[in-house]
Amino acid sequence: MQFTLLKFILPYRNSKTFHDPAMRLFKKITLSSAPFYSSLLVVTSLAVFIGIFWTINEYQTYQETIENIRDNYQHQYEVRVEEELDKVIDFITYRRSQNDMLVERDIRERVQSAYTIASHIYRLYKDEKSVEELRSMVIELLRPIRWNNGRGYYFAGRVSSGTIELFADEPYFENKTAAEFKEITGQDVIGDIVSIVRDKEAGLYRYNLVKPKFAGKSFSKIAFVKYFKPLDWFIGAGLYSNDLEQTLRQDVLSRLQNMKFGKDGEVFGFRFDGTIIFNKNQRLVGRSIKDLTGSDSMAYGLLFLEAGLSQNGEGYVSYTVRRPSDGTSHQKLSFVKAYGDWDWVLGTSMFMDAMEQAIAVETRTYQRITFKNVSIFIVLFFIAVAFLLLGTFLYSLKIKEGISLFTDFFREAADSNVKIRNENLTFREFENLGRLANRMVEERIKNELLIHRDELRLDTLLRLGMMEKYSLQEKYDFVLQRIVQITRSKEGYLALVNDAQTHISIRSFITLSDVDSHKYGKESELSCNVAEGGLPGKAVLQKTAIISNSSAGGKDGIIYPYQTTIKRHLDVPIYNDGKIVVVAGVCNNSEEYDNFDIRQMTMVLEGMWLHVLKKCSEEELAKLERQIIAVSEEERSKIGRDLHDDLGSHLTGVELLSKVLQQKLENEVPEMAEQLGSIRNLIRDAIEKTRRLSQGLYPVHVIEYGLEAAVEELVVEAENLFDVKGTLSCEGDDQRLGSNTAIHLYYIIREAVFNAARHGKPETVGVFMKFGTTSFSVKIVDDGCGFGEKPDEAGMGFHTMKYRAKAIDAELTIKSDKVSGTIVSVSGEVFE
Repeated sequence: MQFTLLKFILPYRNSKTFHDPAMRLFKKITLSSAPFYSSLLVVTSLAVFIGIFWTINEYQTYQETIENIRDNYQHQYEVRVEEELDKVIDFITYRRSQNDMLVERDIRERVQSAYTIASHIYRLYKDEKSVEELRSMVIELLRPIRWNNGRGYYFAGRVSSGTIELFADEPYFENKTAAEFKEITGQDVIGDIVSIVRDKEAGLYRYNLVKPKFAGKSFSKIAFVKYFKPLDWFIGAGLYSNDLEQTLRQDVLSRLQNMKFGKDGEVFGFRFDGTIIFNKNQRLVGRSIKDLTGSDSMAYGLLFLEAGLSQNGEGYVSYTVRRPSDGTSHQKLSFVKAYGDWDWVLGTSMFMDAMEQAIAVETRTYQRITFKNVSIFIVLFFIAVAFLLLGTFLYSLKIKEGISLFTDFFREAADSNVKIRNENLTFREFENLGRLANRMVEERIKNELLIHRDELRLDTLLRLGMMEKYSLQEKYDFVLQRIVQITRSKEGYLALVNDAQTHISIRSFITLSDVDSHKYGKESELSCNVAEGGLPGKAVLQKTAIISNSSAGGKDGIIYPYQTTIKRHLDVPIYNDGKIVVVAGVCNNSEEYDNFDIRQMTMVLEGMWLHVLKKCSEEELAKLERQIIAVSEEERSKIGRDLHDDLGSHLTGVELLSKVLQQKLENEVPEMAEQLGSIRNLIRDAIEKTRRLSQGLYPVHVIEYGLEAAVEELVVEAENLFDVKGTLSCEGDDQRLGSNTAIHLYYIIREAVFNAARHGKPETVGVFMKFGTTSFSVKIVDDGCGFGEKPDEAGMGFHTMKYRAKAIDAELTIKSDKVSGTIVSVSGEVFE
């Protein structure tokens, strides 16, 4: 508030106020003159003494000594941390070279194993089966074999025709020719492999593979192939280089995490995006390097990132941090360097205790030398202050009196409109401030009225956002009532305009004496042509706001849609996509309308219209979501029926035929019967997986046997698939549920149970269902590790459960804690 007063002083110095009563003002004492000259004498004396005894001599010598000590130690520490970082980079380079050798040897051994299997099968059955049958047997034996945590797989193809017959990782490529494979991947991979086996019979091959499921994305691969002449095959084993590189990175990180040097030297690293990947302090791993700040609030983590991403890719950073052992601040030096192959920035750091100790010794020496000079300075300072106090004491009493007067004024100004009486002031500066303060009170009264209108407008928009359950007509009435209050008018109307801009419809009309808004006139008068629309029609035709602060025309001053005499009026149109959609008007304000009233009405009406558009969009979105879920359910059911009726039946028939064949071979060829038994086990596993998949896609058991029986079977399935104990509790009759509600509830329960068993690692998972006559509630509870404060809303499972609950007008809530587990609750009404 003092700053506001001072802003008006300069204009008033040049006004007539300072010239007309000049003789009277200059007879008074100037407030700034006496303290100015006294302060000038003291400040000049202090400047001379400080310049002689402090700045020129001791302080410069001290700074030069400290700088020399700092430079010497700085160089030693820089050499040390750079050498240690070079050792870290050498270690990473060595591990990468060793990893490549191990991978090549591994896939060679895997291919040799597959070659041995194919040779064994060929030797046993070459006289009994055709070449095509032998190929099929070898393919089915090699297809499920995986290694290296499921990343390694086999592939095989014919050399003569260049056709892929086995591709375990991506069956899509099977039975594809070399030309088709090249068209898909953009690279003649088959031709290169055939050239290798024909020239050398075996060899290592690196290439990039484009999968159909990941269009536009290339996967780097390493493979070893070998020629198997009896079947005219090349047999190969492949791994994705990206997976190998990721495994190597994790192994290197585990080694670097525990690496240190010297007494307190440490190694750290972060990615190019600033995420810390390893650090001596485990709590920092996963955080951003930008968040690291020193004890002096310097963001040294940001300096690390800038140095690592600079053109040179390296740099030194000095900063101050607290030592964990004693909690005191110490200076530290770090050297960071970019490792571009992995998008990493590596760094080493160590405390600079020796330099700080040398600086502390020099500081104590300096303090002893300067103590004498400081004592002399203090004596002279007090002498100067004594003269200053003596000169300003008399004036301070008068100044205190004036300040007390202004203090009382500002204390009362917050709650009242009191003004200052200038005749009670001593100094002319106080007199000028008094006039400005009185003007401020007058301006504040005016601004309070404007602020009240702004607050009323903001309150209108906030309340409009909370009126979700109100109809549009009620919202129109509420907005119009507030517009009349904001503009201090007597009456008002709100009209809508059609898209063709030819008709207007009065949707709300209000007078100041009304308790509630009401519709205007007769039903036939609600809609009319723009040309006959009175004031709102005129605003549409002119396409701009209309202000009239004089008496309106018409008979007895009455103009549509008002029914009383109009003294002044304001009509404001609102645009959307280049067309007028709303017109609102008010009339008979006690004061003249201005542009401020137009701005207030425009902001309120635009906020209302955005709310109307948002409401309509939400209703349309909800309708589309229900249609999408219905279509997806139909497709899931179709796929599930096809799996159950077609593929399941065929697999069952194959299993029965293989059983009969095994029984015949047990007496004739026991070894082949044992191998056939293994094949039967694989077929039975495929039948079971097909059954579970079809049940998940088409829950026919929910429709035929009810929700309780389906969930009971689901719990048994979860117990078989995961190491978890399942419980089920059901109260009431689930037959009251409609088939659509039961299916959606089943999918929600299935998603929650499998998510808990797969990710939460619980010991028990419980499903508790309660069905009443008009409502239902379902809870899925587990005692796993949970996922923290809120679920991962980016996951497909969470969105699916949310949409299904919304489709049946149910409420879905998820509560999770890393200690007590997760609770998924669904509740809603029963629709028979």
